[in-house]
Amino acid sequence: MIKRQHYDNFELWQRFKKGDQQAFHLIYKLNHKILVNYGSKITQDIELVRDTVQDLFVNLWLRKHNLADTDNIEPYLKTSLRHDLVRKITEARNGVPFDNISELAHQLEKYHFSYIHENEEREEMFVKLENALLSLPSRVSQALKMRYFDKMGNQEIATKMSINYQSVNNNIHRGVETLRIAMTQ
Repeated sequence: MIKRQHYDNFELWQRFKKGDQQAFHLIYKLNHKILVNYGSKITQDIELVRDTVQDLFVNLWLRKHNLADTDNIEPYLKTSLRHDLVRKITEARNGVPFDNISELAHQLEKYHFSYIHENEEREEMFVKLENALLSLPSRVSQALKMRYFDKMGNQEIATKMSINYQSVNNNIHRGVETLRIAMTQ
């Protein structure tokens, strides 16, 4: 499951680099709020953060053909945002160096470690979810995958699995409840 996400990210990034506006929109949609939250940890000037995030996406679109390949879009964008924010904060001070450069370095390091911790937690969550999915009965797992990964409707799932509509509802409900319990433990 995790490898599929990396593959999808790589493919999405490649489509974006070739000028696919839908891929760009999806990257924006998936990462905009995350980037604003991340930027607000670096500076409390939320307008600066929002403007910088918008500038980041504009610059990505303008430079799309020259960007490096990645399958880790979110960390790539967070690093770019961090650099852009530090540059803008420095420029706002008219090129005057920070009064306490070690304080700035400490803040950036703190957020970097926070980011690493968030990634570790996310990785643990994916492993827990993957294990929970593997523990489900095959029909329940199949119904969940068709519903949430393949984006099929319940009637379509019922037809493909050769079961009635209510059985699909029951399997999906049972699966979601089992996953919810597994994820809270």
